[in-house]
Amino acid sequence: MRENLRIPLLFALGLGALSACGKGEEAGSADTTQTAAAPARSLYDRLGGRDAIVAVVDSFVAIAAADGRINQKFARSDMARVKSMLVEQICAQTGGPCTYTGRSMKEAHLNMGVTEGEFNAIAEDLVTTLKAFNVPQAEQDELLAALGAMKGDIVEVQSPATGTPLPGSFVPAKGTP
Repeated sequence: MRENLRIPLLFALGLGALSACGKGEEAGSADTTQTAAAPARSLYDRLGGRDAIVAVVDSFVAIAAADGRINQKFARSDMARVKSMLVEQICAQTGGPCTYTGRSMKEAHLNMGVTEGEFNAIAEDLVTTLKAFNVPQAEQDELLAALGAMKGDIVEVQSPATGTPLPGSFVPAKGTP
């Protein structure tokens, strides 16, 4: 079924279409001689909306959970909540109708000990996911730039190391927002 989901745009990191986020295209005028430029579509819309984002996030989380370079960082996380927050965040950050209700990136990753190498590894997993969904390069780049802006709030250890254990001082969020 993944092959049939051609996401014409995104991590979206996927990561993107989230609940209450699906929009349809506006109907155009029957007059084909119209010369006014169409309004620019949001990244959210180009990614395919909520359903596409949910599909990408589901696949992305499965890939990340199997990746020994980073999966220890999720050892105590509520993965259903992680997925929900990723969808919500991607939806909101790409111009969709969602509001992100989770913790700040700094607070959510506090005491996780995320290394630069682990941040890069999860970014690679996202790129792998986006390519599997045939997300065009321009949308991949736009999504990755938005997510990359959060790197300073997520990375706590300037090291290329990956597969580091989750520190005992990390306290994950519980339940749904």
